Amino acid sequence: MTNPTLLVAKHTYLTRLKKKSFWWLIISPILLIAVAGGLGFGISYFSNDQPAKIALIGPNTSREAISQSANKLNIKVSSITDEKSAQKALKKQTIDGILTLNGGQGTLVTQPKAPEIDKDQLQAVLSQLFLATQAADYGLTARQTAALMTPFSLKTTVQNQSSQQDADSNQAAKAVISVAVTIIVLLIVSTYASLIGNEIANEKSSRIMETLLAASSAQAQYFGKLLGITGLLVTQLLSYVVLGVGANLFGQQITMVKQALSYLTALTPAFLTYTFVFIIVATGLYLILAAIAASLVNDTSQVSQAMVPVTTLAMIPYVVGLASASNGGNNVVVRIFAYIPFMSQSTMPSLLANQSVNWWQALLSLTISLIALVALAQYGQKLYAKNVLSYSDENILKQLLASFKRS
Repeated sequence: MTNPTLLVAKHTYLTRLKKKSFWWLIISPILLIAVAGGLGFGISYFSNDQPAKIALIGPNTSREAISQSANKLNIKVSSITDEKSAQKALKKQTIDGILTLNGGQGTLVTQPKAPEIDKDQLQAVLSQLFLATQAADYGLTARQTAALMTPFSLKTTVQNQSSQQDADSNQAAKAVISVAVTIIVLLIVSTYASLIGNEIANEKSSRIMETLLAASSAQAQYFGKLLGITGLLVTQLLSYVVLGVGANLFGQQITMVKQALSYLTALTPAFLTYTFVFIIVATGLYLILAAIAASLVNDTSQVSQAMVPVTTLAMIPYVVGLASASNGGNNVVVRIFAYIPFMSQSTMPSLLANQSVNWWQALLSLTISLIALVALAQYGQKLYAKNVLSYSDENILKQLLASFKRS
C-alpha cells in the first residue's frame, strides 16, 4: 500500500509544478538579473569615456604638441584659439574646458559635467613640452634634448601576484554570495511560506479538510505538504544549478557572461553545497511555522495575516545578515546569531565567506539547525492536528500564541 504521506507530497508537488505561477517564480529572478545586467551594460556602453573637448589658449607649438597627444589624454582640442570665444563657448557648454598655457604655467578650467580628464597624465605631457621648449632656448641639440627627456626606467614585480589576485577575487565573490544568500533566503521564505499557507487555507475554506483527514491523517497531510513544497524549492534551486552549468559551457563566448562566471569560479564546491543545504534547511524551519500558522485560518483572505509572524521573524536574520556581510566576524551578536536556528542561515554563510569561522563551526551551526528542524517538525505536527479542524474568528496571532501555550 502506498504511503499516504508520499501521496500527499506527490499531489502537492505536481499540482504546483503544473501551474504557470511556479515557472514564473523560477524565471522572474533570471529575467531580473538579465534586465539589470543589460541596463548596466547599456549605461556603461553609452557613457563610455567620451573625450573632453578643450579650448587650448597658447602658442601654436603647444597646440600642435597637445593635439598629437590628444588620444592619450582622452581629450579633443577645439578650433577656438582666443580667450573671449573660449569663455563664451564654455558658458554655453559647447566645450568642456579651457586650457591656458603661459610659459611654465598652465590653468585648466572645466564645467561641472565635463568628462573626466587625467590631470596627472596632462601634467606629464605639459612638463615634457615645457622641458623641450627650455632645451631649445638653451641651445641643446635634438639628441641632447631627447636624452634629457628620457625618463628613469624602473621595473617592478609583485611576488605571487596571480595568487593574490585569485585570493582577492575569491574573497570578493564570497562576500557577494553571502549578501545574495541573505536576500535569497528572505525571498524564498516569503514565497514558499505563502505557498504552503494558501495550500492549507484553500482546503480549509472549501471545507474539504475533513474529507482529506478522513481519507488519511493529519500527520500525512502535514508532512506531505511540507515535503511537496520543499520539493518545489529543490526543483527551483536545481534549475538554477543547471542554468549555471549551461552558462558555464555555452556562455564563455559572451564577454559579460564570461566576466560574471570568472567570479563564480573562485567559489569552492564545498561552500556552494553548504549554502545550498542551509537554504533548504532554513526554509524548512519557516515552512513548519507557516504550516502551523496557516492551520488556524478560516479562508484564504487570512493567509497574509497568518504569515506576518513568519515574515517578521525572517526579517531579523535578513537585517543581521546584511550587517555581517563584510565585517560581522568582529561582532559578538552576529557570532551568537550564527548558531541560533532561524537566524544562522544568513549569518553563518556570511561569516564563512569572510573566513571569520572555521568549517567545523559552520557544520556545527548547520547541525543545530537540522536538529531544530526535526524537533520542530514533530512539535508542529501536534499543533497542526489540533488546529486544522478549528474555525475561530479570533485574531490569528492570538490563536497562534494560545496554541503554543496549550501545547
